[in-house]
Amino acid sequence: MELSSEQEHFLQTMEKSLGILSVALQKAEVSRTDYESWLDNKEFTRRLEIVKETAVDYVENKLLTKINNGDLQAIQYYLKTKAKKRGY
Repeated sequence: MELSSEQEHFLQTMEKSLGILSVALQKAEVSRTDYESWLDNKEFTRRLEIVKETAVDYVENKLLTKINNGDLQAIQYYLKTKAKKRGY
């Protein structure tokens, strides 16, 4: 199913908002009711997941940049979340 121009605009706004739904809804001037009805569209939800993953990738990259710069707090956070099995 194709997406409407309003849905395309919303997805672009969602990406610019780093996946924060309330911000994207407000900036794109989309009601939560309309958004929720779009979730029945498989293509919309597929693209929405890509946007959400892109936001996570962006933030993960920022964390890795801090780690590469020797930020001890970022290093500890990473180890606590990614290296639990190793005892961190």
